[in-house]
Amino acid sequence: MKKIILLTLIAIGTLTNYAQTSIENFSFGSTTDTLTNPTNGGVSWKRHSGTGGPIIYNNTSLSYTGYSSSGVGGSVSLSHASGSREDANKPVIQYNSGAVYASFLLNVTASAGTTGDYFFHLIDSAGNTPGGNFRGRIFIKDGSSINTFKVGLNKGGSASTAVFTTSDYPLNTPILVVLKYSFNTSVTDTVYAFISTSGVPSSEPSISTLASTDYTISDLSKIASVSLRQGTVGTAAVTIDGIRVSNSWSTSVLPVKFTSFNATINNKQTNLTWTTSSEINNKGFEIERSLDGVNFETIGFVKGNANSNRVNKYSFIDANHASAFYRLKQIDFDGKFDYSNIISVQGNDLLIDITPNPFNNVIEINSNGHLVNVEVLDITGKIVITETINGSKTTLNTASLNNGVYFVRINNGESVITKRLIKN
Repeated sequence: MKKIILLTLIAIGTLTNYAQTSIENFSFGSTTDTLTNPTNGGVSWKRHSGTGGPIIYNNTSLSYTGYSSSGVGGSVSLSHASGSREDANKPVIQYNSGAVYASFLLNVTASAGTTGDYFFHLIDSAGNTPGGNFRGRIFIKDGSSINTFKVGLNKGGSASTAVFTTSDYPLNTPILVVLKYSFNTSVTDTVYAFISTSGVPSSEPSISTLASTDYTISDLSKIASVSLRQGTVGTAAVTIDGIRVSNSWSTSVLPVKFTSFNATINNKQTNLTWTTSSEINNKGFEIERSLDGVNFETIGFVKGNANSNRVNKYSFIDANHASAFYRLKQIDFDGKFDYSNIISVQGNDLLIDITPNPFNNVIEINSNGHLVNVEVLDITGKIVITETINGSKTTLNTASLNNGVYFVRINNGESVITKRLIKN
């Protein structure tokens, strides 16, 4: 489900036993200006280094299919050059154990020369004087061919100790970067990076794109802020958007994740129940009902849990219909939405079995002996076959139908059952 550094601070505190997420979508209005201007992000984004070359807030966002913070709010631009240039940080929910994931969208418009320099990292403090413990440094440098770049990583050293990707990435094409910092109790902390050029992995990949090798550099006592840095090596230029920091892969990278959606009938009312294992930016769920499986109407709304990595259980009662199709429309606070799978229920007074599914040239219908009217509808809702059945079994000839999705609607005057079938 959609919708995922400028961070909207969701909560501040010590680490708990479930995921919380700091989100920065750079939603600072329509006027392009400097990031640290108090009218933009300057209330929470603080310049901690540099006297010139400010980081710029843009009123346009980056888009990347499947990422929770794709296309939300604005973005920021920064560039490398000689001389003193602004670096800035913003506080996040503090973590001091386990794995922490910082994900963001990156669009490189100019690479950083053959040596490379870093532009993003984590800090154990925040504000105007956060110290110098800059860990989890993300670099860029020239790629192997013109108009490409490579991404690099180290724990806290210079470009000479960074590990760079073997792959080249094209300029002016957004990619997804996930930085992972692992607090380790028996060995020194480790740093990894995962890079995706299309789609979002549903779980953390077993092999990272990059793993730092300068792991003997001192560890962070905690993660307290994220930082954007404008280096002095090369003339790199990048745009960054959708920064998310969490102690869970799913809440850092993925949108709302459904784990179940079920329906039961009791006294001619439908009881809908569903659960989620993670939620990001989740305003809530519109409950939609359909009698034909094609045309849906909204019949209610259930509030979501905003940002969560716990299992959340929801329920809704439809008191008016015992036989129908249902689906959930999950809506983010920014208006983006996604749909659950479609489920169907039927009343106890009409028992129907329709086989096979998928079907080819015939459909066999078995009922509990009622006189029923059968209609076959195509995906647009047009009735393509209609027949009345008086008995417990009948066969419909479907040889004339094209391959595709169809709905069989059966009505005995009291209950309506609609089933979705596929012809192939």
